[in-house]
This record gives sequence, structure tokens and C-alpha cells, in this order.
Amino acid sequence: MKIGIYISDILFCIGGTEAYCAYICHALQQIYNYPEITVVSEKYKDTSIQEFNIVSRLNSCFGMSIKDRNIKLELVFADKTNFIKRALFERRLKKVSRNYDFFINVSINLFTFNSKFNIVIVHFPQYRKTKSAFVKKYPFMLFPAWLKDLSFLNNYDLYITNSQYTKYWLNRIWHIDEKKTALVYPAVSPITMPIELRSNKIFVCSRIEESKKIEILITAFLSNETLKNNFKLVIAGLIIEEHLKYVRKIRDLIKDCNSIILHENPTRNEIENYYCNSKFFWHAKGYDINEETDPYELEHFGITTVEAMSAGCVPVVINKGGQKEIVENGINGFLWDTPDQLIEKTIYLSQHEDERNKMSEKAIKKAQDYSLDNFTRNLGEALKI
Repeated sequence: MKIGIYISDILFCIGGTEAYCAYICHALQQIYNYPEITVVSEKYKDTSIQEFNIVSRLNSCFGMSIKDRNIKLELVFADKTNFIKRALFERRLKKVSRNYDFFINVSINLFTFNSKFNIVIVHFPQYRKTKSAFVKKYPFMLFPAWLKDLSFLNNYDLYITNSQYTKYWLNRIWHIDEKKTALVYPAVSPITMPIELRSNKIFVCSRIEESKKIEILITAFLSNETLKNNFKLVIAGLIIEEHLKYVRKIRDLIKDCNSIILHENPTRNEIENYYCNSKFFWHAKGYDINEETDPYELEHFGITTVEAMSAGCVPVVINKGGQKEIVENGINGFLWDTPDQLIEKTIYLSQHEDERNKMSEKAIKKAQDYSLDNFTRNLGEALKI
């Protein structure tokens, strides 16, 4: 069994898509008893690679135990500086895919491949090219856009979605045959470090960027004297240069409040400590977003929510997107529609410790649904199609 996995920029990026690639590699080794796996990624003109062990990278970054057996990295030269060069790159990728029994596309794109069985992981469906602003501006491009859409629609033998939310929008946008789709929730590594005595902390774990709506959480916290006087709001996340303007906005919002901590670029160990000693986990991505017009702007699943739950940190998260599949309102956490509800539900649990403890226990149990073993089993079932 020869399996190829395409993921863009594995040399430079470490995020949710790369984690998904790691989980797939691990699962495939269990499902097929160490098949030949090649991770296919991109090499650029100015990239110098001396030595790169893909297994070591995935294991160290995501705490995996992928075996360094029959697994390698293949880099395809990529120059995407214009339409023609991008098309040539896609053609090279397609040619590479002919060598495999399975070829799995883990990245978000409309690429197509030529293996015996083509699979795409749908983190969230790309929009049809024929509906793009570019085609509306240049109507003469409608026919090639239609061909691109048709190719994506007909090329794949299996479309794997990461949530019911994503599956719903895949159907809305592309109308994929139900027999060609499968739902496989991502694996989420549980927090295994000892859970400390919980303090009055509310934890927000997120990249510090505008789409995460962190200012909504800060404003809600600052509006309530009970929370300000009795709790710490801890915001921890990665900061990248393109979002520095937003970061400065957050810094200004909290500069006069000793009850709010902004922890920039924390280590994984520091994040896990926050999960384990905080009572609540807050999340706001999607607030003030119209799901019908901008479904991409919502959380498609909610990995950090599951991580928090695995540590017994009770989620109080927005009632939108994939979060609704994870959090059972009033059972293992709370869902909110308005900042007032966020505050009300958090204060209620802070005043009813027994109920918060019960929710914490149920949150831990729910998080187990997203174990690596379950991911492996579900992926194996999907691949039987």
C-alpha cells in the first residue's frame, strides 16, 4: 500500500493542518500495518534543505509516536507568483500523485490528483470559483472557473469533514453525493499533566488576532465588578507581525486593569498549566458574524475547547459553528449568544461550585470522544468506502 499525503509548507508552518497530517500518519500506520507513506510538500527557490526528518518534526511538534518506518518526505518545486506558474505547480503535483494507491489532500485548496483513490480533508469547503469576485469582475473567466469547479467536484472519491458544521456547508456549497462524504472528528491530544488546585481564573487560549473577537471577552469581563474583583482573565496566544495592530488594541484595552493578563507567545507547557488551574474557558470567535453570509468566519470545530475540557476547565463558549457539537449546553459547559449571557453563566457557575465540578467531570468525559484511538478507528471506517 502506497499512500501520499499533500500538505503545503510543512517546512515552515506548525498549526492545526500540520497536526491533522501528524494524526493521519499515525492512524494510517495502525490501519494498514506500516504502509509506505510519503508526505508531499512544497520547496521554494530560496529554500535550502540540508537535513529534514519529517517523522521527528511531527512527533516533536505534536507529541506523537509515529514510527520512522516506510515514511518519507518529498518536496515539489513551487513557484506560485503568477497564474501560469501556479498552474504548472499544480500539474507537477498531479503527476506525483499517480504513484500512489491513496492520495490525501490535507490542505485547503481546489487541487485535484491522479492516484487510484483520491481523498480530500475538508477543514472548511472552498467556495466555487464561478462564484468568486474575480469571475464577477472578469466574466470571460467563467468557463475556466466552471472547469475548475467541475474538476474538484468529480475528482475526489472521498470527502472527509472535520465536523457536522463543515459537512453541512460542504453540501450547501458543493452538493457532494452523501455516499462520497464521511465525518471524522480531529484527534485532540488530552492534557495529561496533573490538574492543580483550580484558582479563580478564566482562560482564553487563542492566536491574538481580530477574528478571535478577544476584545468582546475583555469588554464583557471589565463590565462586571464581581468578575473583576474575584477573577483573573488570562489571555494566552501566539502573536505574528501581521496582527500587531490588533495586539496593540488589546494591550490598550487592558493596560489599566490588574485583573487581566496577556501572555504573549506562551510555551505549550505554560498553556497546559493554564488549562489545569483555570475554572473556566472562554471563546468568542464568530460573535457578530452572520453564519449565512460568512460561515468561514466561525469556528469550524474547536480544538482549544476540547483541550480545555480534557483538563476539566469548563467551557463557556459562543453558540455558533462547531462549538455547538462539542459543548452540550448546561451539561458539560455553557453556550452563549450575548456577552450578558457569557457573564451570567460564568457567575452562576462560580457561585455553584458543586455544579461546576460536575460539569468539569462531564467535560473531561466528553473530550475523550476526540481521542487518537477514536480518530484512528473512524478514519479506518471511512477508508472502507
